[in-house]
Amino acid sequence: MDCTIFRGCKGQHGAGWGIRRTSPDSAGGSERSLEMPDKYYALRSVLIAALLPGIIARVTSSAELALTEESLQAIEDCMAGSPAQWPVAWRQEYVDTIRHAISLHQDTSRYAERLGILRRGFELYWQDLNKSRERSLFEIHRAQIRWYTEHLMGTKLLSEDERRKLRNQYKELWDHVASSLLTQFPFLDPNTVQMAKADHLGECYRKIEAPLLPIYLRPFSQAQVDKIKQRWHDLRYARVDLWRQLGGKAIMSVNKQQVSPHTHPHYLLTQRSLARKMPSILSSHPMVSGWDSLRKTS
Repeated sequence: MDCTIFRGCKGQHGAGWGIRRTSPDSAGGSERSLEMPDKYYALRSVLIAALLPGIIARVTSSAELALTEESLQAIEDCMAGSPAQWPVAWRQEYVDTIRHAISLHQDTSRYAERLGILRRGFELYWQDLNKSRERSLFEIHRAQIRWYTEHLMGTKLLSEDERRKLRNQYKELWDHVASSLLTQFPFLDPNTVQMAKADHLGECYRKIEAPLLPIYLRPFSQAQVDKIKQRWHDLRYARVDLWRQLGGKAIMSVNKQQVSPHTHPHYLLTQRSLARKMPSILSSHPMVSGWDSLRKTS
């Protein structure tokens, strides 16, 4: 029996190759052609379809793991860049707490974006944190960052319209604060008050762009805005105490040319008044209302 290799007609997967076997039969030597079916391409398609999702999942998982470790390293670097109030072991516990909170949400949408918010937001958050060596306070900080991280990784992120609305709401609130301060303390220099307001508002805007804290992840309702303004009004006597702490009547005639703008008593009164406004904002937020013990260090 003779065998010859031939090129067949072009089909779905291109021209195929076959083997023609020629042998005499009982009728006197007529040829019988047997072509091998082109099963290779079908088998290859089946294998790719079966294996590709797993390969993509492993590649994605590796990329997410690398991104997670990169974000955690940035957090560690941020912590190491400040005075070491916490022992190394405490800092490691703190980072491990964040790592565990992230690990619970690895299948969440916009994973890389959320890690970016965590990384940038943590830097702003860390600057304001009261990092004493009291272990009980450290445990509160750990519970707090775990909750903030889990909320960030699991909640719906702001849309551009929502972010714009939230920025406008903070501006409205801070304009209200500046105006009421000038009404309550007419001796304050308006330019200094506006400078302090702009500085504080700029910090809020940065936190809205990197919203680690829940209060920067949702716009307020109008009822919440009204409640915050009312709470500000209720604190007017506390602002009198601030004024007295800064010198009382003595600061009414301070020459702003003689002191740095950011150490001027009018600037400090405005800044500290704004800082005292934050608890009323926190208390108005539905996600934070039950966390009274944590507000002091937010």
